[in-house]
Amino acid sequence: MESTGGDGKAPGGPRVLVVGGGIAGLGAAQRLCCHSAFPHLRVLEATARAGGRIRSECSFGGVVEVGAHWIHGPSRGNPVFRLAAEYGLLGEKELSEENQLVETGGHVGLPSVTYTSSGVRVSLQLVAEMATLFYGLIDQTREFLQAAETPVPSVGEYLRKEISQHVAGWREDEETKKLKLAVLNAFFNLECCVSGTHSMDLVALAPFGEYTVLPGLDCTFSKGYQGLTNCMMASLPENTVVFEKPVKTIHWNGAFQEAAFPGETFPVSVECEDGDRLPAHHVIVTVPLGLSTFSVGSLLGSSLSSWRLCRMKKCFCVSPRCSRE
Repeated sequence: MESTGGDGKAPGGPRVLVVGGGIAGLGAAQRLCCHSAFPHLRVLEATARAGGRIRSECSFGGVVEVGAHWIHGPSRGNPVFRLAAEYGLLGEKELSEENQLVETGGHVGLPSVTYTSSGVRVSLQLVAEMATLFYGLIDQTREFLQAAETPVPSVGEYLRKEISQHVAGWREDEETKKLKLAVLNAFFNLECCVSGTHSMDLVALAPFGEYTVLPGLDCTFSKGYQGLTNCMMASLPENTVVFEKPVKTIHWNGAFQEAAFPGETFPVSVECEDGDRLPAHHVIVTVPLGLSTFSVGSLLGSSLSSWRLCRMKKCFCVSPRCSRE
């Protein structure tokens, strides 16, 4: 195969590697397949399946979502919703204009009935009162987005501090106070699900307001969320995704070569755990949110301090240079 010479690109377009075959990696591959990168595009997936944290099990007489459960803010501004609609994965109600215009403020709707662990029914008025308190505080946390400094580092600490001040003013009996705190704890756990974290103490207070709340009443996939990534996978050319190809580290800003492209140099080299080194012009890294700082720093071939600085600047490396996320 001949080199293209002056532009330093492989014949037919640049060589692009996508690390990770979850919904982000598949989405990136879909976009790139429409452009000149198509002949030299590969998605490197560490496991034997695509979809990442989206996984649906249908072997129990119904659908059990092992990973993602619902579309949050299903409206035209949501790319996941648009894809699901395009593939015909949603019902008439989910696609209705009425459903898409519902303004939830990012808050999950109240349950119609609530019970304690001992089976006692909880007053809907009490649940609504605690919901108003909790979500009012959640809305307050978004006000620190442009602040020079925050009173505490995390959303969890801020919520506990504010709630403790409200508790001091409660005049009910001890049992009612305990019940209110239990309901607030349930809202804490629910917010952890919405924010995708084990604890709100792991969510920084300053950037929390960056989260954009889209309209629409949250909806699920009747046949499983995995149907979406299955459709995305099927839309890609054959052999685009390379399975069981875990990446060890990425070497940036180099001059790497490959026998298939004589005389050509590549600025990036992706080193896999099986010893293969794959040179590329551009690399898109789709890193799971749950990866530790050490794991990500090792994967990106950068020091921990560099990765922390990169996170503070809200960017990550997708080519030889740092680019905005």
